[in-house]
Amino acid sequence: MIWLALLCALIAFALFGLSMDDHHNRRLGTRPTQVRKRRMRGVAWGMLVMALPLSAGSHGWVFGPILWLGLIMVSAGLVFLYLNFAVAPAKKG
Repeated sequence: MIWLALLCALIAFALFGLSMDDHHNRRLGTRPTQVRKRRMRGVAWGMLVMALPLSAGSHGWVFGPILWLGLIMVSAGLVFLYLNFAVAPAKKG
């Protein structure tokens, strides 16, 4: 279950990052609409909330929230490094 919680947190922060104009344009080649940004952020918050019970199911409600905080910090750091330092795909045209 810990791997599912980590995956949820990674997806959440990837969606938070891609909901920003600069990252979305650099990675996907277009600017996101306001509706798309709102949906991406909504799904991201849902994924973060979903990761909490998965963490608690893995280590109980005493240590689960602590694990959850650690997972979201690691996920935020990994997504930050990827979005800012990984080579962006070449644009067509």
